[in-house]
Amino acid sequence: MTGNRNHYDLFAHEEDYPELDVEGAVARLSSALALRTVYATPETTDFGPFDELYELVRTSYPRLSEHATFERFGHSILVTVPGSQPELPCALLLAHQDVVDVVPGTEGEWLHDSFGGHVDETWIWGRGALDIKEMLMGELEAVDLLLGLHGMPRRTIVLAFGEDEEVNSHGATALAGELERRGVRAAFSLDEGVSTFSDAAAYGAPGVTISDAGMSQKGYLDLRLTVRGSGGHSSNPFGGTSLERLCSTVARLREALWSPVLTPVVSRTFELLSSHITLEPYKSLVGDVAANVGAIADAAASSRSLFPLVTTTMAVDQIFGSSPAPNVMPADASATINFRLLPGVTDTDLLEWARTAAGEEVELEVLHYTPAGRLDEASGFGYDELVEVMGIYHPGSLVVPSIVCGGTDSVRYEAVCDKLLRMTPFRPEPQELARGLHGVNERISRRVYAQGIRVMTALLERCVL
Repeated sequence: MTGNRNHYDLFAHEEDYPELDVEGAVARLSSALALRTVYATPETTDFGPFDELYELVRTSYPRLSEHATFERFGHSILVTVPGSQPELPCALLLAHQDVVDVVPGTEGEWLHDSFGGHVDETWIWGRGALDIKEMLMGELEAVDLLLGLHGMPRRTIVLAFGEDEEVNSHGATALAGELERRGVRAAFSLDEGVSTFSDAAAYGAPGVTISDAGMSQKGYLDLRLTVRGSGGHSSNPFGGTSLERLCSTVARLREALWSPVLTPVVSRTFELLSSHITLEPYKSLVGDVAANVGAIADAAASSRSLFPLVTTTMAVDQIFGSSPAPNVMPADASATINFRLLPGVTDTDLLEWARTAAGEEVELEVLHYTPAGRLDEASGFGYDELVEVMGIYHPGSLVVPSIVCGGTDSVRYEAVCDKLLRMTPFRPEPQELARGLHGVNERISRRVYAQGIRVMTALLERCVL
């Protein structure tokens, strides 16, 4: 259910594209889900399943095989469907091949083999059914269907499938670099993003169903704090133990958290919803969003749902260095903090803030950093067509721009793409997404999968023909 509505009340025109071979598409997705494409490190990953997935991609679509070129860079895949007007910027379809592994100890909770690709009358089961082999295979299905219906497109289509998005996105970085080296320019891209419908109650508009289109994504930074200590007997903890001083530092960082900011993307969301907003404090503020950005940001920061959209967040997830005994002081103590950076905040900004709050005694080390995405405008070619198509196939849902709080490969393609769209057209029920994404019994319904292919095909018809 979405609010008080049945999820499938938001589906329409499911009779479109009778040429779509739903059973064949389901079988091909099942075959992809049966491949254990779990990426660990270059040295420890079993690349056999990646090789098998490449062969599946290369051989399963006869019209693609006739028109497209298939290339591999490492184990990442680049498929190019040339257009009749190659001077036009291309359409760029993104996905990743890798999936997260099953959590050890939960194997027995799966109703079907997590890497079996089990299919029944309603569901397609397996790790990757929601993240995001359904998008990878669905994009191929849509392009193959498009070629069968219309032949060569006017605009070139490029499909780019990285191998390690769940780890470090080196594959997507390599693919984007190759496209840049070739001088390829994309008018727009489509990648994973929030993939279900939600009620807009958090924005003050209960009863309004929304679909988020990610126009940016937050940055990612792991920061290690280290406080040195010499250990010793706890009978003389003069100056505090290293662990105590580390905890005090974490507390200072927590007290100095970043002030909320309303980015242009989230401002636009409130503007689009303004006529539907009935709850305070937003009802009184959205009459002039531009004049009230500070007050709206402050209110949003008090909401669990909207908090990550308006501020750089800090999660203290790991502490190391505790003493093995209660009467022995620890030696060196460290903590690793995960930050998700709001667009506009850089690693330099974060380190300067952390140094000021932590003090000189604490050592700071950045373990991993991915910059926040640029803020693309929620209008123009690609976006407008996506909104139109979603309105046709999912009427009753309002597309609003948003910021993806997790990571996607999209940020790697900024140098070659004019507009990066993060919105999965495969729309499972909210409870399926919450339970199955990286969890137990991941699955997608046949109906959701087929509708997503229709949405993708309709989008391409508007953009590449």
